[in-house]
Amino acid sequence: MIIQDKVFGDFEIKDEVLIELLNSQAIQRLKNIDQAGYSKGFFSHSRNRFDHSVGVFLLIRKYGGSLEEQMAGLIHDISHYAFSHAIDYILEEGDIGKQDLQDRSKERFLERSDIPRVLNKYGYNVKYIANEENFSLLETSLPSICADRIEYSIRDIMLFLKDGKSKANNVLSHLKVDDKNVWYFDDVDIGYKYSNYFKEINDNLYSGFQSAIMFKSIKDFIKHSLEKQYICTEDLEEYDQYVLDKCLKYVGKDRVLEKYWKRMNSSELFYEDKDNYEEIIYCKSRAINPICLDGGKMIRVSEVYKDWEKIVKEDSVVKKYYVAVRD
Repeated sequence: MIIQDKVFGDFEIKDEVLIELLNSQAIQRLKNIDQAGYSKGFFSHSRNRFDHSVGVFLLIRKYGGSLEEQMAGLIHDISHYAFSHAIDYILEEGDIGKQDLQDRSKERFLERSDIPRVLNKYGYNVKYIANEENFSLLETSLPSICADRIEYSIRDIMLFLKDGKSKANNVLSHLKVDDKNVWYFDDVDIGYKYSNYFKEINDNLYSGFQSAIMFKSIKDFIKHSLEKQYICTEDLEEYDQYVLDKCLKYVGKDRVLEKYWKRMNSSELFYEDKDNYEEIIYCKSRAINPICLDGGKMIRVSEVYKDWEKIVKEDSVVKKYYVAVRD
């Protein structure tokens, strides 16, 4: 199997277990789940969970990660519901500050998927592969960087920032892994540039106003559909268009749903107004402080760029928006 990835290049995959995982229903389903939630109405570009998952797998592979860690990277997002992190705003068990319902749902999604059959066929322990704590290349806590975080930020730098492709490629050319499977940059100035690119993406995309109004519009549309029983919670375990198709049957018969659908496709209707808002929306915010090689020592970016520690602290706080709508 040949994989051609816009970020990480071309790869020939010969491992049968990887080929079967890539072709599994659980992984293929991710092609139909928007990475942001519902990008169409709010952002200039869209990405899906499949491209991200394959990108994480390829990044780990490129940097010498074990076959087990490559598989862990490939399956790490299988428990995303329709509309990705928007689910945390829809279901009671969601957490809008952490946006981690998919992590807490992983075991259940995994058990009901075709992933265990594939892993068992080749003699791999399903629980071990599914536990991200076993794989430090794949996942580490903020403000460190990991394959998951690197992949989505590099892909978004290429898509959303001016001269993004050259910026992303420059960052990747200085990205390294040490003998303890820790990601680092061989140049602290590059680490600082990447941290600032990440901040720009975070401010304008992950925790920005556009994300806030996207989450609100999806939440209102889907929660109303649930309350009216146009859909059920199990439908949200399918994929975006599956859910939309069931809901849209009722748009012409339900004025409230029609209003919410218009909002989902008209971002210009939203604005901020602290005195006359419809709802306060919170968005998870992220910041990184990568490890870099400098003068023979491994240090954090903030040890050279002293202002960065304060920025990391500020950008790690959940963002708050007073959302108003002109219908």
